Amino acid sequence: MQFSWMKVAIYLLTFLTYAYSGYGSSTIVHLRDAIIAAEAIFGDVFKNMIVLVRKFRTVHEVFDAAVEENCVYQCPAPDIGGPAPRAVQNKFYTPTADGCGSLGLRISTDYLPAAEMETCCNAHDICYETCNSDKELCDLDFKRCLYKYCDSYEKSIASDLMTKGCKAAAKMLFTGTLTLGCRSYLDCQKRSCYCAPGKSSSSSNGNHKQQQWNSREKQQRQKYGWKDRNEI
Repeated sequence: MQFSWMKVAIYLLTFLTYAYSGYGSSTIVHLRDAIIAAEAIFGDVFKNMIVLVRKFRTVHEVFDAAVEENCVYQCPAPDIGGPAPRAVQNKFYTPTADGCGSLGLRISTDYLPAAEMETCCNAHDICYETCNSDKELCDLDFKRCLYKYCDSYEKSIASDLMTKGCKAAAKMLFTGTLTLGCRSYLDCQKRSCYCAPGKSSSSSNGNHKQQQWNSREKQQRQKYGWKDRNEI
């Protein structure tokens, strides 16, 4: 397909004359506003799509971690090979608590049968954010703490319906940690633990060979009557 550059030049010159004369200025302004509006609309759409994709990715990671039977945090193995370093508590990190909820979703105390249950959630968060803590023990202590407040209702003048509602809420919170808490536990352990970089096997072997060579050289020098400078 061949273009007539003469026609293109004529059309361009006509458009510039039309715009410069003032008759087409309003059309150009409307065209510019339309382009800006379309850019804003499609920009928001693409931004929301990116956020939605990230949310789906987070949900996928949560359910993927929930499938794992043993939820245990381990330091990644070094690229050079060898065993993974042992995780130790990061002294520059302070464990924090954010109440009841997980993955950015917080349950207000207004929707809990007992406001004291938030104390159990905070203790559970601190347990998760303590390096090398056992998830099952953290969940078990969390369950005992929740049911302790529900048992206190039975000893008071609270109705049976209120006690059952408290235990139902406690069971819901505890079941949530069993099914969807692995991802939160691993994220907390990753923040609170420090994986000390181990020495490479090649460097350790090299140091061992260097020590053997120095010892052999010293024996040969002593054999020929040479003395070390420190021994003189």
